[in-house]
Amino acid sequence: EAVAATLSAMPSAQSDDDDITSPSYANEASPASSEEVPADTPARRSLPPHLSLSPIPGKGLGVVARAPIADGELVGYYQGEVMTEEVKDRRYLPSRASALTSQDEEWMRSRLDRGQTVTGCYLYGISLPDDDMYDRFNRGSKRGTDDDAAAAAKPPNRIYVDAEDEYESLWSRFINHASPPYNNVNPKSVHESYDGQPRVWFMANRDIEVGEEICFDYGEDYWLEGDEVY
Repeated sequence: EAVAATLSAMPSAQSDDDDITSPSYANEASPASSEEVPADTPARRSLPPHLSLSPIPGKGLGVVARAPIADGELVGYYQGEVMTEEVKDRRYLPSRASALTSQDEEWMRSRLDRGQTVTGCYLYGISLPDDDMYDRFNRGSKRGTDDDAAAAAKPPNRIYVDAEDEYESLWSRFINHASPPYNNVNPKSVHESYDGQPRVWFMANRDIEVGEEICFDYGEDYWLEGDEVY
């Protein structure tokens, strides 16, 4: 099922080589375009001054450094709608479409009415320590017709931060993939932060130069068979 490919299994790959630079295809064959990207959503307007949002050939939009970023520096947070595994499956897996609730359908209409997509490709999964924590995040969410049976068969152990909606997310939703050792930031996460919500953030794993695209490793679970992965 196509939408099962998510950011949910991203390892925090570390590079041991501080002198690694981006591959030639990133710096030469596919330079960022100088075309101006309209800042017409909250996610785009959240971009800090030391970064730019630019068209990247073969990738769509990407984030490029306008100032140096030091190894170990906090680059930004990954923010979005928080949803349980049950809700994520109902809304994004075609095999679960029959279990959609009225709440899910209203959510989907809202996305489409605002020109937002419903692909399930911006999900970051965070492991939970116990079932009680999962139940707390699941309160207030209507179950589908077969969610109880599904949960009994396979106890859920993750929640998801969904950054697809540009009205609910930050600029970090535009960070593209690069395989190690070319990824220059690593994702980190905690299931519960000071405000009771999960938190995801990115740290530079080496010095990042002006003009470099900010990229992280999406992880093996993101890709479908036949995808070309760089």
